[in-house]
Amino acid sequence: MYSDMDIEAAIRPFGRFADGISPAGEAALVARARTGDHHAFEILIRRYKDRVLNLARRIVGDADAAQDVAQETFIKAYQKLRRFRGKSRFSTWLYRIAVNEARAYLRAQRRRRARWDKQKALEASKPAHVEPSERAGRLLELLDELPEQQRIALALFYLQELSVSEIAQLVGAPDGTVKAWLSRGRERLRKWARERGLL
Repeated sequence: MYSDMDIEAAIRPFGRFADGISPAGEAALVARARTGDHHAFEILIRRYKDRVLNLARRIVGDADAAQDVAQETFIKAYQKLRRFRGKSRFSTWLYRIAVNEARAYLRAQRRRRARWDKQKALEASKPAHVEPSERAGRLLELLDELPEQQRIALALFYLQELSVSEIAQLVGAPDGTVKAWLSRGRERLRKWARERGLL
């Protein structure tokens, strides 16, 4: 059986980069993109495409909608790129746009309750015994059932590997509030995971 800490171990690997671009290299790409270099911006899109899509999926809870949110995120990022001054990491700035786009989607749709009910029914019908790789995937699915603020905080912390202060800056909340969202979200995940035989 998994321990409480294994929730973190199972989720965090979904947020790692493997492209080998250094921070200095990324900064150079951003600088080139700001001057209108389309190729540099395309490289940035490839670097962050999966991470933005994963973040959007965790927030909106729907794969097709996440595609739309991710596409809109990169359109907005391109339109606003000249205003990016480098006061935060490029990734933080980009994730802020993604979170705002995902929130706009949720406000427009108001369908989350139906998705949660459907997800709960699916989870109840699954067998109690699951393999470790399946367990990690189902722990990620449980994120969809968390309240919006906790879901966003956990997705940014584990999947995008932002710090508490970076998340606080991104969502416009105090560090202590973000810590509370993370703590409550983790506790709910642990409770639900135990109830569904994942821990």
